[in-house]
Amino acid sequence: MKEKIKKYIGEIMIIAGSGLFSYNVFDFSYRAFGKGGLLKMPGTAELEGIAYYYSSNSLILISIGVMLIVGGILIIRNKNYGRQN
Repeated sequence: MKEKIKKYIGEIMIIAGSGLFSYNVFDFSYRAFGKGGLLKMPGTAELEGIAYYYSSNSLILISIGVMLIVGGILIIRNKNYGRQN
């Protein structure tokens, strides 16, 4: 079992990184403003809209996902480079 994990560690990292990245990219939050007075300024028309944002945890997990993907690609490239020589 340990040999198979060691053999396919690059592929495992890419799959885990892709899942982590995808899940957190679509885990954004939003806040509606207007009609309730969040951005009501005196002397101007009332603004309405929606603001989309990511929580700090989502940003960290997106970064970790990208690092796993890149690390997996580099491991696979180094394995293939070693086979050619």
